[in-house]
Amino acid sequence: MSSHREISTDETGSFASLPDEVICQILSLLPTKKVIAASILSKRLRRLWNYIPALNFGNIKVKTLADNNRFNEFVDTLLFSRERAGSHSIDRFWLDIEYDYPYIAYHKSFPNVINWINYVVKQNVQFLNLTFSVVYDPGHTGPNLPISVFSCRTLVVLKLRWFSVEEDSCFNFVGFPSLKALHLNDIYFDKYEDFLLLLGGCPVLEDLKVSDVYSFRTDPLDFDSSSLSKLNRAYIIGCRCDYWVKALSNLEYMRIQLWKGYHPTNFPIFHNLTHLVLNYNWDVVVEVLNHCPKLQNLDLYQNIRSDLDEDDYITEDDQDNWDEPTFVPQCLSSYLRTCTIRDFAFAGLRRHLMLAGYILKHAKVLETMIIWCNRERPGIESILSSCAKASATCQLSIY
Repeated sequence: MSSHREISTDETGSFASLPDEVICQILSLLPTKKVIAASILSKRLRRLWNYIPALNFGNIKVKTLADNNRFNEFVDTLLFSRERAGSHSIDRFWLDIEYDYPYIAYHKSFPNVINWINYVVKQNVQFLNLTFSVVYDPGHTGPNLPISVFSCRTLVVLKLRWFSVEEDSCFNFVGFPSLKALHLNDIYFDKYEDFLLLLGGCPVLEDLKVSDVYSFRTDPLDFDSSSLSKLNRAYIIGCRCDYWVKALSNLEYMRIQLWKGYHPTNFPIFHNLTHLVLNYNWDVVVEVLNHCPKLQNLDLYQNIRSDLDEDDYITEDDQDNWDEPTFVPQCLSSYLRTCTIRDFAFAGLRRHLMLAGYILKHAKVLETMIIWCNRERPGIESILSSCAKASATCQLSIY
């Protein structure tokens, strides 16, 4: 309450001297509930809050039906008030709801949520963040994303979590001419082709983050990557990316987590990629590098399962040697300048040493190799320091 009083009681000071537009911009940085609470204590805020260009309903916890009903009524009342006041512009809209039970989410909340989304899309929204989750039954697929979103031409940033995209007809008019950032988390597509059609509707996309995007249909795909000529950064986590990764061949920066056992057979040649962050599945690291001929910065990390301790990894991985490839990727011989290996020796000391040694032996212009160990390993620095190095100026640092 003290923060609200600071906003409301300073009506004769510097706050009161600010133009309405500036105050609205300041208030747009606060959660909407706090803005409404503050307006109770200030006549000026009561007049202005309908015109704040951002609505932020973040960190909403819906544990009971009563919680849901109260929140639904609050948002409905707020949007109706804005409509009645003639406010027809919402630049940014955040909606982040965590449900305890899927019944409340599906049957008591989502019908209202869909109406809110449809309303916001008509208000020339530029930033749309819709995040949902269910605590006690996370296996459900999310609600269908409203078709209206696919034709929102004003969107610049779109962030979605826990939705389904199952309407084939919606892709007849996908149009995001202004969209520069697309972040998708736990999104189900009817088929992977629909995901590519979505990307194809984003001609100026620059930033893509994809986590747990999936489909159970694997129809043949055909995509012209030139339609994403502006896309230069992508984060890909927990996805079966072999069906659509060809669409990303123009990237300059990529962070990707490959499934265990996955082989990058369908990888395109990333001609522009200069920075790669990759989880190192032993059998594919060098093969991936072979698809990145101009790579300059390589950051390797290991997926560490929380249910296994260090000894489990050592027992599993230290049994076998790493089979050194018979070829040398072009990036190693001509371009790679920095290499960072994280979680070194957590699983498979022998393999780690062989991989690091292989890079040192072939990276002719390597300037630095940084290794982060998870535990003390006597002799690691001695072993790697004695390895043959293609670059006489390479600095090896072990932490």
